[in-house]
Amino acid sequence: MMKTFDRWEFRARIALGDRGIEYHEASPLIDDARAHVEESGTDPWQSLGSPEEFAAEVAAARPATQARRDTQGRTSADHLSNGLFLLAVNGVPASLVAIGVRGLMLPLTVSGTLGTVLLMATMLVLVAAPGALRAAGRPRLANGSFAAAAMLFVATVATFAWLPRERFGAIPTLVPLVVSLALCWLLTRPARAPKQAAGHQAVFGSGPADLARSGSSADTAGPAEPEAWFARLHGLLAGRFDVPADRATDLVEQARAHVTAAGTTPREEFPSLAEYARDLAEQEPERRAAWWRRPAAARFAVLFWLAVYTVSAAIDGVWWQTITGAVTLACLALAFRESLFGTDSRATQPGPSQPDSEEARDTI
Repeated sequence: MMKTFDRWEFRARIALGDRGIEYHEASPLIDDARAHVEESGTDPWQSLGSPEEFAAEVAAARPATQARRDTQGRTSADHLSNGLFLLAVNGVPASLVAIGVRGLMLPLTVSGTLGTVLLMATMLVLVAAPGALRAAGRPRLANGSFAAAAMLFVATVATFAWLPRERFGAIPTLVPLVVSLALCWLLTRPARAPKQAAGHQAVFGSGPADLARSGSSADTAGPAEPEAWFARLHGLLAGRFDVPADRATDLVEQARAHVTAAGTTPREEFPSLAEYARDLAEQEPERRAAWWRRPAAARFAVLFWLAVYTVSAAIDGVWWQTITGAVTLACLALAFRESLFGTDSRATQPGPSQPDSEEARDTI
């Protein structure tokens, strides 16, 4: 039974994480679920539901917290933190290569130092800014961040190519390695466990349903000026909750008509702007993610960077990297093509029905 629960727990933690409920926050929920299963002696899929249903029930019990997160379960701060972590992870192998090539001291030049800073800024803007801005309800600025990343990339290339390359100093090569490792640790260490997880008691039948309603009134109520409030509602619908822009416009007009008919202000009619936007979005049958957040875009980005790596290795004459990159690129390109055009006809053929529970699957 506990082996079955461990599988259920693994999937439940993933589902909770997708809704922004991190490890320490989820642990009291998992502990109660484990105790419930041990006392009842039942299968967790039967007594608690599927991990996805369990996570959805927890999230529904804490609407104020979930209203601050986008459809990926992340806040703007989460997107920025992920971007910084990506830079730190890339800094570790880059530092090790520098140690192998340069030794214990890393020479500093104007072009190299400023170019490296601009390159990191380009990566951060490209990876983190679009998601952070959409989670903040600023979809137009999110699209504009790609143009900003392109300009930063041009400035990076120009810096490496044209600025002076005379050495003006040196630093120990271990410094960037230590900094990168420290950032990786800081950005991945678990947050301090809360005294009580929001939505914890609500799932098992006692206590308040949402302990996270203590955010600032300015953050929850929205702008005081009505037109700014409606504009903010549109931004949250289209940016944070992935409602198509045209449909978001229709929903804003319906809200405007409701407020006009009631003879009140938007803040009086809808005390929490973010929760109201989330409630509207959850009723929509069509939720379309931004093009750069779709799986096809991510796969294309991987193929592009792998192709650049392979060509660069071929130009430098590093044939083992060239062959490895070419083989990997061919395999990934084939998989990408099949995912786009569905060349595997067996995927459309109906198969035998599958058992609902993990315990049933174990008996087959």
